[in-house]
Amino acid sequence: MASQDKKFYWAHGVSRDEVLRALSDQRSSVLYRQNVRRFLVIFASLSMMALVISALLINGKIQSYIEGIAIGLAITLYFILRKSCRLMAEAPAELLDERLLEIRNQNYVISYGILTFLVGFAVGSVWMIDIAFTRGMIAEPLLHREMITPFVIAFFMVGVLLPNMVLAWNLPPDREP
Repeated sequence: MASQDKKFYWAHGVSRDEVLRALSDQRSSVLYRQNVRRFLVIFASLSMMALVISALLINGKIQSYIEGIAIGLAITLYFILRKSCRLMAEAPAELLDERLLEIRNQNYVISYGILTFLVGFAVGSVWMIDIAFTRGMIAEPLLHREMITPFVIAFFMVGVLLPNMVLAWNLPPDREP
């Protein structure tokens, strides 16, 4: 039985014991409140926007500071959002009951829809900028090589954060004191 509790799900990044402890936690935590979860989602969104906006800054030193802070915030908020959702977004299906599995799966569909929209918007924007540049509508390309890095980092961070962000936003209010 001890080896079963220590089982680690590499594809999900969680252990069986960790998930079961999070799901059965009866302590009243500020992180389990819906308004706090929604604030964390807004804060994570703002950190991603700061990362994207940092690409448009001219000064390299200020840009690197903003990028570093935004990446650090996003990573920190990922772990906080994970805890506030009781690891539901990462938990393997075998550890969730039908109700939690249905909630998680519905939120995955929403997450993938948002991610598809963001990818389509990004590809469409780059395509339109390329067309405008090749037709002479703009004098020089708007995106330079050093500007691409924050966009790529933001894309991957959004991909990692989005399931927890959607779940945190849509989870019903937890028992509050």
